[in-house]
Amino acid sequence: MATQLQSANARAGVRKLVASEVSDALTRYEPSLAKAAAANTAQIVATIAAAVVGLSPSQQKRLKSRSGDLTDMITAWARDDKADDRVEIPAPAQVEPRKGTGFGELVDIEEGRRRLGDYAVDVPLEDWAGPLAGSSALMEDMGIARSTLHDWQRRGEVVALLKGARKHVFPLAQFVDGRPAQGIRDILDIVDSPRRAWFWMVQSSPLLGNKRPIDLLKLDRRQEVVEAARAVFDRQ
Repeated sequence: MATQLQSANARAGVRKLVASEVSDALTRYEPSLAKAAAANTAQIVATIAAAVVGLSPSQQKRLKSRSGDLTDMITAWARDDKADDRVEIPAPAQVEPRKGTGFGELVDIEEGRRRLGDYAVDVPLEDWAGPLAGSSALMEDMGIARSTLHDWQRRGEVVALLKGARKHVFPLAQFVDGRPAQGIRDILDIVDSPRRAWFWMVQSSPLLGNKRPIDLLKLDRRQEVVEAARAVFDRQ
């Protein structure tokens, strides 16, 4: 479910980003083009881009090899007066009435919580967040003073994940030469929680060439990552 949601978010982000870029390009290089035509063209291109980005590399390669055919198909479909015709579905002579199964057994809230708990799967933090360390380990292994770490946390420059009731741990993948990667603060400003922010940063993103945002931040590609984060989270 989480993977499907992330995929849907990524496609929506691609649509938004491509529509904006195409609209700007058309306005800049085709100033005589009507505003409505530019907007429609941008939306069509963005929709196609969002569909293509979800294809496998082999599917994309096959589609690219037939791009000429695709152009002809789009042109022919757009010129076909019958393209918008609706398909009529004949109604049956008799309709069988159905009453459904109802709501089923009613239980109190405590029993409901207990049953929901049976479906829940407890996933260890390290399984999705990667290697973690507390302040003591960071001071010993990287020489990061506790006061410095807490100052970074207060200013939102480092991802701190709550483990247990009060203890915070820090994903090791965010550090470069004993400091958090530049741009983490920008992501934490955009995303409403450190957990959501870090989960996004360690997943491959179609908006970033299927690379992990945290890896690109560590390569000083901050602006690309920030724009991708805005495309995904600003509309939510």
